[in-house]
Amino acid sequence: MRPMRTTAKPMATRILLTGGSSFTGVWIAEGLAAAGFEVIAPLLRERSAYEGVRLDRVQRLERCARVTFNRPFGSEALLADIRASGGLDVLAHHAAHITGYRDPGFDPVDALARNTAGAGAVLEAVREAGARLVVLTGSVFEAGEGGGDEPGAVTPYGLSKTLTSAAFDYWTRAAGLRFGRFVIPSPYGALEERRFGWHLFRSWFAGETPLVRTPLYVRDHLAAARLAKAYAEYVVQALGSEAQTSVARPSGWIAPQGEFAQRVAAQAARRLGLDCRVELAAQAVFEEPLVRVNDQSGWGANWDEDAFWDDYVAWYAGLHQSGALD
Repeated sequence: MRPMRTTAKPMATRILLTGGSSFTGVWIAEGLAAAGFEVIAPLLRERSAYEGVRLDRVQRLERCARVTFNRPFGSEALLADIRASGGLDVLAHHAAHITGYRDPGFDPVDALARNTAGAGAVLEAVREAGARLVVLTGSVFEAGEGGGDEPGAVTPYGLSKTLTSAAFDYWTRAAGLRFGRFVIPSPYGALEERRFGWHLFRSWFAGETPLVRTPLYVRDHLAAARLAKAYAEYVVQALGSEAQTSVARPSGWIAPQGEFAQRVAAQAARRLGLDCRVELAAQAVFEEPLVRVNDQSGWGANWDEDAFWDDYVAWYAGLHQSGALD
């Protein structure tokens, strides 16, 4: 599917979004709401179970979506909500089992079972509620994605996403619904998980120079604000299309991890007044594919990059001031 150039706001279009308390999930919810969608966001746990950054995401989600709690995918509680929703247009299944996804022992079959539990009942319920489209979030580590030379999935997590995609493709079409995939590369932004960005900013605020251990991996670095805009554009276009299946592969800035770290350092130094240097290791071990990228740069164009960097750096500064970054 080719990226659309403009986005017409939907008329009272209602979307059920799973996974809204995740890093990318809350940004997607905000992007959909900004595009005119009414967002319903069922969450897995009780509200009291969320804390720290995840609670911050829930609070931000509540400002742009109708949030319900203790609604596992496929549960009777979720099915009852769908039936009482007053109608749905889209199911956006963003939730997925990712605990330990970098571990070589990650169980893709267990993840598939978790990702698809109750899928048949959910798809039937959303179809009866009037839905026309199901959008599943994909990964550049899946089979057929990522722009590398590997013919199949490249990690156990990628295998779990490949299997999940195949299952939903089949069940969605069997239910008479259109099926879309939105493939996410390497997102970054405020509210992100405790990974690379945390390592960089924690080091800088401590007066240290962070070591980038995998500077040669070529990744597709997609700012969360642009990702959110791209997701809304894709859903609008997919709703207006007669195609039974479609896929969006939004691309941001393709660069080695070392260059990305240097860009973050430059943006942080400019806003914080700190000496934000990075040290690049001599990478000799490649446990992941060298290249994992998307190929559609038109999605989410005309986003406010300066405002994004202001927000991103300020978020880490706030974490540091509150002691939450330690």
